[in-house]
Amino acid sequence: MKNENSFLNNLKNAVDTGEFNSEAAKKINEINELANSKTNASELINKRIGENVKTVSKEEAAELNSEYEKKIKDIELTDLMNKQLATLIEIEEMVELTISDMIEFTDENLSKFKKEFEEKNPIFVDLEEKITKIRTKYNTFINK
Repeated sequence: MKNENSFLNNLKNAVDTGEFNSEAAKKINEINELANSKTNASELINKRIGENVKTVSKEEAAELNSEYEKKIKDIELTDLMNKQLATLIEIEEMVELTISDMIEFTDENLSKFKKEFEEKNPIFVDLEEKITKIRTKYNTFINK
């Protein structure tokens, strides 16, 4: 540390006497001057605060906080609604696929057992009735 101070002092003396003139030496001289000058930290802090920070009264802060909390609640409510909507859409898609599968299955059975249904075979009466009920119930879906 002592060597550094003596180096800086020698360099400063060389710059002051004109023996050494460079930008680096000038910067070192400026740094040395700043280090030797006494600055009031609270003045610098207050100056920075005045430049970059808006001060508000307690009432304004309370109002801003209230607005912030309202916006957060709105965002949370919107998020909840979006999650519920996504769940309903997903369920709807699953139900539609299930109904489509069921309609396809009834169509297969109608084709597969066409002869038995036309002959009114008693063994197939329950199946034919169920197919008819399903097709009647989901008629709007079938006609999409």
